[in-house]
Amino acid sequence: MLHLLRHYLPIRKALLIASEFVILTTVVAIGMTAHLWEPTRVVLRALAEQGTTVDEAVLRSILSSLLAALLAQVALYLNELYDFRIAASRYDRFARFLSAAGLGVVLAMGALAVSRLWGSGALLTFPGLTLSQVVQSLIAALLIGSFVLFWWRRLFARATHLFNLSETVLILGEGEMAKTLYQELRSAADAGYRVLGALPAAPGAGESSDDLLGGAARFQEARALAPSGRGSRGGPQALLAPRAREEAEGDARTSDAEEGSVPQVLVLPGETLEGVALRLGVNTIVVALGDRRGSMPTTQLLRARLAGIAVEEVESVYERVTGRIAVRAMRPSYLIFNRGFQRHPFQDAAKRVFDVIAALLLLALLWPLMVATAIAVRLGSPGPILFRQERSGRFGKPFVLTKFRSMRADAEKGTGPVWASKDDPRITKVGRFIRKTRLDELPQLFNVLSGSMSMVGPRPERPHFIEQLASDIPYYHQRHIVKPGVTGWAQISYPYGNTVEDAVNKLQYDLFYIKNHSVPFDLSILVGTIKTVLLRRGT
Repeated sequence: MLHLLRHYLPIRKALLIASEFVILTTVVAIGMTAHLWEPTRVVLRALAEQGTTVDEAVLRSILSSLLAALLAQVALYLNELYDFRIAASRYDRFARFLSAAGLGVVLAMGALAVSRLWGSGALLTFPGLTLSQVVQSLIAALLIGSFVLFWWRRLFARATHLFNLSETVLILGEGEMAKTLYQELRSAADAGYRVLGALPAAPGAGESSDDLLGGAARFQEARALAPSGRGSRGGPQALLAPRAREEAEGDARTSDAEEGSVPQVLVLPGETLEGVALRLGVNTIVVALGDRRGSMPTTQLLRARLAGIAVEEVESVYERVTGRIAVRAMRPSYLIFNRGFQRHPFQDAAKRVFDVIAALLLLALLWPLMVATAIAVRLGSPGPILFRQERSGRFGKPFVLTKFRSMRADAEKGTGPVWASKDDPRITKVGRFIRKTRLDELPQLFNVLSGSMSMVGPRPERPHFIEQLASDIPYYHQRHIVKPGVTGWAQISYPYGNTVEDAVNKLQYDLFYIKNHSVPFDLSILVGTIKTVLLRRGT
């Protein structure tokens, strides 16, 4: 995986995004420069009037094609075509490509209109073409590009399978965390992992720690008995000797019969951990032992590491794949020694500058919507327009949060503080709409300007609920080491929920954000928030 913007991007997804950008740029550039290959007199006259040469026109057209391709990829992202789990079906993918093609055309036409209105020479300018020719050619190029990408996806899937870009994983352990990781890796189709199976414990653990190469002879014997090949697609059973394969298949059927269990890898007689890993073509051994005190096979893992096999903790892999930290599996040492959770005055200052600029920009752009929302709330139900409530900020310091009122004025009369539910009867008709579109959150921009909140951070919670959750959830107070945010990693990554288990899942995302937070990561979360709102996934 690539570590990008303090977040992990699967290599396969990075390759797909890069390849599609190249394809889109190429298709659009061909379509928008075709008139310059053998320019007619009309084209040459138009270029002369614009004061540019053919070579300059080609360069400007290619640069504009880069922007058009980028806008088309934004449309693909907004239609979730880079989420392999959602766009797995061919028919669903085709429908999403149609939607993305239409949205890409709309975005490109919007950028073209802005370019013409502002008179800018940097946005979508194609010298030698009239405005109507630009519109027609650009629409045709984007539609053809979307069609090409639809078929490229099938070729890309075959290519990744042919070149075996997946990282083969062997899980060491059989506890709850091992099962959880196995399920996550199987469901994360774009993560680039292929789990071969699990070993409940390291074989041959009783060997001397001085003999680090003692398993070499047994490994050679195992390789002679079984077909080899690092990263083979056959899986553990295909790599076993004929006399052991039948037993392995029986074990696999037994393991699969148990719901949520991890298929166990068969160990040949006298085989060691690194022998199993090398025979099966394992790239990474993930240590998921429940109790490591006295059971950690240090010698075996060291042998595997010296043999060129990566060895990682289950928490690190889980974090990379899911974008959250496993709270129930964390140990104090993980928080103390792990990278991240670092604070620096320069980083805090940069985040504050980003918050102020983003809040002012959003207020300048969205004030008409805020005025319309205020009028709708006032006419929709009796009561004040704004809703004010005490929340806990950084280090637990209380502050008054401001939102547009989305519930009845007497919502908690007779009940006291209670969590809002998905179909809460206390929510007004106007309130249901502004919650779904996140318009109710806009007054929090003033909280950001005052310094009590940030644009991105954990959701600000009420002190009453914090005490309840902190007594049930370990490390819950750690989410308060940063300012709460108008939006956040948990808000765009996890659906609405109002139970303790939902709070645990959200805390996992919050701690991941706190560990990896940066201004570029904040910017990516704001883009993700726009996507969440457009797809009507707001609370």
